[in-house]
Amino acid sequence: MSACDTLSLQPLYSEEDTTTEFAVTGSWKADGDRTICIVTETKPGVYSVIVEGKSTDRFEARLTRIGQVLFADFLPVERGYFQIPGHLFARVRVDGATMRIAWVDFKWLARQIRPLSFPAHQFVFFGNDNSLVLTAPTADLRTYLEKIAGLPEAFERDDIFQREGQGK
Repeated sequence: MSACDTLSLQPLYSEEDTTTEFAVTGSWKADGDRTICIVTETKPGVYSVIVEGKSTDRFEARLTRIGQVLFADFLPVERGYFQIPGHLFARVRVDGATMRIAWVDFKWLARQIRPLSFPAHQFVFFGNDNSLVLTAPTADLRTYLEKIAGLPEAFERDDIFQREGQGK
């Protein structure tokens, strides 16, 4: 799974906005590499996502629909000292044994956002880079994502996964 370099301080969902999608659960293998993504529902509407590749990353995810589009809000499970948990957003599509995850392209988003514009944000200096941190409340994030959901350029290229164990 690609990593995003921008976080949101607020989630993309409220508890009443979450949805359960049985189709996302299971073990998924990335096209083109050895990455495995294991998705399990830990309680209604809450998913454990373990990504095994060069390293192992663990996330808690919640699914939400904005218009007709399914989005996932990922939050890292492990947090170190002095780290503020941040949310990562991706569009999710499942068609049979294929799952496509497209991260919001935050470099594109950073070019669209101007000072004092919607959604609320800050540019924060990390290392050698100015990173975009969204500070908008959940309702504003949902409104903005609804506006850009149909723009291909607003998303990174799909990460494509095939369900493991199909046809065996």
